[in-house]
Amino acid sequence: MEALKRDREVRSKTWENLISAYEQKTGILDKETENIKKDLKELQVKKATLAEKHGDTKVDEDDVIQINVGGKGITARRETLIYKKGTMIEALFSGRWDKETQRDAFDQIFLDVNPECFQSIINYLYVLKHSSEENLSQYLSVGNEFKQIFKHLLLYFEIDHSATQDGRQLCQIDQDGTIVNDPQTVLQAQGVHTGKATWKTLTFNELPDIAKDVKNSLHQEQKSMETAKEELQRVKRNLDKEHDFIKHVSAQSPNDIVNFDVRGTSMAIKRSTLRTFKGSQLD
Repeated sequence: MEALKRDREVRSKTWENLISAYEQKTGILDKETENIKKDLKELQVKKATLAEKHGDTKVDEDDVIQINVGGKGITARRETLIYKKGTMIEALFSGRWDKETQRDAFDQIFLDVNPECFQSIINYLYVLKHSSEENLSQYLSVGNEFKQIFKHLLLYFEIDHSATQDGRQLCQIDQDGTIVNDPQTVLQAQGVHTGKATWKTLTFNELPDIAKDVKNSLHQEQKSMETAKEELQRVKRNLDKEHDFIKHVSAQSPNDIVNFDVRGTSMAIKRSTLRTFKGSQLD
């Protein structure tokens, strides 16, 4: 009986140590998650304030937007255009700068960029929104003659296509800070149901795997948290740069948009772009 009592005490102490370590580590993660949720709310308030002052507070992701891109009409849903959060293309079509974006005579947003390259970016955003593939860089492609222009345009809109989403995460932090796929859910999905066993039929083969799964889930949550914080800081930095970008991308008035026909191809461009080289025929 003494041996049984001693072994029960050892088992109980071991479990208490495990629970204590788990609660201590998850407490730290939970506190940081609350900090992320707080920062996200502050960011949303700041965006709403910008929209009230500079844009439209009643935009909808289902809006269909007509865009004049270098004289070529391109149509896309707002949901696609704003999919990459924290980018300048998301800022441009978010609605929070609608009062300051340049529009042509037909009230379409005007962009003085290469239309083929811009269409490729839209195609990439659409695929990114709907695909579960990890590497989508192959969808960012243009003809050889446009590659340098395209590279510049990606930098211009601050679209980083090197980062991909990992659909295999055990723990994820949703935009509102909600933890999705918690360890208990993972264990249940793996079929760990020890409640049906009796003391005599009880086995312990799954316990090392459970401990491993909990440890792995904590590591994954830690990694996801680091990614979330980096993304949050990037969005914050870019939000401060949005106004300067909008002023740069917009012409000053409809008269600054020059329309012309080049061998049957309609084109449009900002007057300031045509006058880049002073003293030239275009100037």
